[in-house]
Amino acid sequence: MIREGKVLLDIELPEVVSSKMQVFYNPHMRENRDISLLMLLNMPSQDLTVCDPMGASGIRLMRFLLETNKVKKAIYNDISPSAVEFFLNLLRSHNIPEDKVEVYKEDANLLLRKLRNCHYVDIDPFGSPVPFLEGGILPLARYGLLAVSATDTSVLSGTYPETCQRRYGSKPLLSAEFYHEVGLRILIKKVVEEGAKMDYALKPVFSYSYRHYMRAFFIKDIGPKRTNALIRQIGFLLYCDRCLYREGVQVEDIRHECPHCKNRLLVAGPLWLGNLWDEELVQRLWETRGMVEISENTNKLLKRIKDESKAQTLGFYTISSICKTFRIGQAPTIERFLEVFEGTRTHFSPEGFRTLLSHEEVLKRAHELL
Repeated sequence: MIREGKVLLDIELPEVVSSKMQVFYNPHMRENRDISLLMLLNMPSQDLTVCDPMGASGIRLMRFLLETNKVKKAIYNDISPSAVEFFLNLLRSHNIPEDKVEVYKEDANLLLRKLRNCHYVDIDPFGSPVPFLEGGILPLARYGLLAVSATDTSVLSGTYPETCQRRYGSKPLLSAEFYHEVGLRILIKKVVEEGAKMDYALKPVFSYSYRHYMRAFFIKDIGPKRTNALIRQIGFLLYCDRCLYREGVQVEDIRHECPHCKNRLLVAGPLWLGNLWDEELVQRLWETRGMVEISENTNKLLKRIKDESKAQTLGFYTISSICKTFRIGQAPTIERFLEVFEGTRTHFSPEGFRTLLSHEEVLKRAHELL
């Protein structure tokens, strides 16, 4: 028996969690579900309709139902008969009223195209979410919340650049020390573009990269003006692998020579150049985390993001990248880097930090570490 939050699962876990499980449950996605729960608690509306079109064990919806008082109707779907039966047993064993839940056994995309007026939709597939994005956006009500996960992180981060260009329409950049952030920004760009095709403005409000997946939340609005305002925040990353210079530009401003060291610039994108977090929302998530039971790892992740969101830069630096660039033999501590560069640690990397200093100032201060 496994307990997560207020849910008890009668399930045996194999040595390796995989999609081949008869009923899929991944304990390593606990943080994913914890944050989803906090996001739901911070939605302004009550009497919400929430949808998990790839429900698997149903643990996410069960926690929504048991740990909040905001859900009027929960829509569960999974194409696996075993998963559906498991979820129905969960409902019975936890005394969930039948009139609060709709249960389907359909292809996720077919179901999503039938639904309307959902306040929360969660797209959390194996691998890439791209095939489900349009379907996930359509049933979402105005000001509804779309959650998107991607587990094809090696594609988004640059290990397989051709696959990234094919799936996401963007060039990644494995050469940059912040390649996971580049991948997350490509994912956000793709979701914004999918909404824009239908004049829907999908504004990113909270995103992160953790373990084997990337995750982003979007608020849906409507209208070409709001959509255009988001599209204007999509552009390209210029990066120098010699002096670590980085800059976000529009396509007409792409250049190929580093303004600091004259090295050839690398180009990634198109990708999202705007903020990764709504800072007020981050603060509310932090303040309401005590309302539900979350893991210690979730608490640590939220704390790091709360601090990081105060320095919303494009990319970050790492100890190893600076030591390599400036030939520093004995690396100082992270605390020393934070002091010299007035930095804030990032959740993307244990050795990474953000700074609001200009790159020119970073180059100057790097010599203090020699």
